[in-house]
Amino acid sequence: MGHGALFLLFDKYNRRARLRPVLITLLPVALPIAASAPALPRTQWLWSLVLLSGLPLFADQLGRSRGKRIERRLFLSWGGKPSVQVLRWRGPTDRQQLGFLHARVQEITGPSLRLPTEEEEAADPWKADQIYDAAGLALRVRARGLPGAELVHEQNCEYGFRRNVLGLRPYALPVAVAGLLAVLAWMITAPGFLGRPGTPLLAALLVVELLLVAFQALLVRARWVESAAWAYAERLLETAALPGPQALSTDPAAP
Repeated sequence: MGHGALFLLFDKYNRRARLRPVLITLLPVALPIAASAPALPRTQWLWSLVLLSGLPLFADQLGRSRGKRIERRLFLSWGGKPSVQVLRWRGPTDRQQLGFLHARVQEITGPSLRLPTEEEEAADPWKADQIYDAAGLALRVRARGLPGAELVHEQNCEYGFRRNVLGLRPYALPVAVAGLLAVLAWMITAPGFLGRPGTPLLAALLVVELLLVAFQALLVRARWVESAAWAYAERLLETAALPGPQALSTDPAAP
């Protein structure tokens, strides 16, 4: 049981969108610890113990829960889910393109979920948004395994990663500052004191710690998450133009 076990326990989305934000949070303190203990055991049994302890599963759930906790607030501050906004008559989508999208989405959802007209949306925007949200769910389900829809999964992973990093930021930024202060404290001590590494490694650690602090302090913002959310919504709506599995299977040229 080694590092490859993570690929068996977690799929690509969980590894990228849930585990990676937690690892980035812990990285500023993990690096000095690893540098001060180069002879730290790296045996198979130690890695097996980590897996059996459930720590990866805990990290997976922690990454998701922190991101989900802030998601509703993010949507409200953006004016709604981007995947809903792109379907609104009052939204940012070009009207000619919007008419095409509505027609294609309506073909996909069928008569059981009728998209509102412009007048119906204006009369009851909340109800219209509920319908658009349900249509987005239908598109997400359809996109799973749909040929040509691979970018949807990629953008979903990226959005989940950024959302969860933002959710963990209240913890990650203090941890990053603590890691930076630890490295700075090492720089004024004698080599070997408290496991102080050599100067070249210490300089490299300082650069990495500064970058991690800058990442959390300057880049991790709601706007950073929003850009990924819009990219995901656009890729999702693009799948409406793709033929469904049934259309592909009835194509005479299809195997």
